[in-house]
Amino acid sequence: MSESDENAKPESKRSTRGLFERPAGSGVWWVCYFDEKGRKHREKVGPKGLAAKVYQKRKNEIQERRFFPERIRRKEVLLSDMIDDYLKRNEDRLQWFDHYERFGTLWKEAFPGKTLREILPGDVERFAAKRRAARPASKRKDKLKKLAPATINRELAFLRRVFNVAIEDGKADTNPVRPKMFTKENNQRVRFLSSEEETALRKAIGENDWPIVAVGMHTGLRRAEQFNLRWEHVDFSTGIITVPRSKSGETRRVPMNDTVREILRDRPSRLKSDYVFPSSNGDTPVDAQNYVNRTFLPAVKAAKIEAFTWHCLRHTFASRLVMAGVDLRTVQELLGHKTLTMTLRYSHLSPAHQLDAVQRLNAKPSDTTTDTEVAETKAAVGSDAEVVELVEEENGGAWNRTTDLGIMRPSL
Repeated sequence: MSESDENAKPESKRSTRGLFERPAGSGVWWVCYFDEKGRKHREKVGPKGLAAKVYQKRKNEIQERRFFPERIRRKEVLLSDMIDDYLKRNEDRLQWFDHYERFGTLWKEAFPGKTLREILPGDVERFAAKRRAARPASKRKDKLKKLAPATINRELAFLRRVFNVAIEDGKADTNPVRPKMFTKENNQRVRFLSSEEETALRKAIGENDWPIVAVGMHTGLRRAEQFNLRWEHVDFSTGIITVPRSKSGETRRVPMNDTVREILRDRPSRLKSDYVFPSSNGDTPVDAQNYVNRTFLPAVKAAKIEAFTWHCLRHTFASRLVMAGVDLRTVQELLGHKTLTMTLRYSHLSPAHQLDAVQRLNAKPSDTTTDTEVAETKAAVGSDAEVVELVEEENGGAWNRTTDLGIMRPSL
C-alpha cells in the first residue's frame, strides 16, 4: 500500500464520522453523536449528504448549548388532528359548539396536510386578508359582500386558542396568530324596528310565526337562548324566564311582560314537548338557522325592511326600553351585558335626561334685586358695603356681570 493510500483512508473515515447506513445499502443514513453530558443520541435522517449536514448542526448546537433532544424526538402534529383533538376535549364545555366546528373546518381546509410547525404568521395573515376581501354575496355573483371584522376576529381567535393548547401540550413552539392580525370591530350599529316596519313584518310573516318573533322583541333573548328554551325554565308563577347558561356563562333571568305571558300560555307545545319552540317531532328544538333562512329573512325581504337580522330584534327590545325612559343600568341587566359599555350604544336614544340638564341653563335671575335681598346681603358682608345692581344689556339679553349677589363693591 502506498503512502498516499494510507493517508487517504483516514481522511475517508473522517468524512463519514458520526454517520452510518442502516440497513446497509438502503440509502438511509443515520447520525450518531454525544451531548455535553456524554449521552449518546441516534437520529434517522435520510440521504447521506443531508445526514452530514445534520450531524454538523447537532455538534454546533451541543457546543453552543442550544441542543434540546426532546424537540428532536417530538412527533410532528397535523393542524387538522390538533383541531379535532381540541374540539373533542372541549365538546361539553363550548357553549356554541356548532360555531367552533365551523371554525375548525375553515382552518383545516385553509391548511390541508400542514403540521403545526409548518404554519407561519405570514400564512395566517394572507388567509385573513383573503377573508376580508370582497366575495360574491349570492350564487348569481352579481353582488359583492365583505365579511364583518368580528367574523374574521372570531375565526382567528379560535386558531389562536388551538395553538395555545398545542404549545401547552408541547406539540408546537410558537403561535402564528399575532395581535396585529385582529381588526377593530364596529359594534355600535343599532338597527331596530319602527312601528311601521313591525306592522309590515307581522303581515309578511303571518300570524302563525309572528309569536316567535314577538317573543324575541319582548324578551331580548339571544337567538340560541330563545330557540333552545325549555318549559322547565319558564315560571308563570313568578313571571320569570331563566337562561341557565347565557353567553357570559352565567345564569340570567328575564321577566315576562303580559304579551310574552299570553304568547307562551297559548303555545301548543306546552303539553307535547320539553321545548317551547320544538321541531316537528318535538324531541329537539327547531333549527334556528333553518328557521331564520327559510321563514324570517324571506319575510323581512317581503316587508321591504333593509339591513335587518334576527339579532336586531334584541336591539329593538333594548331600544324601546331606553326610549320609554328605562335607565341604562336596568337595560344592561335585562340584556345580560357583563359591562355597561355594550349598553351605552343605546344611550343616544334617550336624550331626555340630557335635555333636562341643559334646560336648567334657561333659568334667568330677576331683573332687579328686592330690598329684602339687599338687606340680607349687607348683613352678611357688612353694613358699609354697597350691593352692585346687575343690569341686563340690550344685546340679546346678555348680562354684563355675574348674578352672584356675593360680589360686592365697598362704599367709597
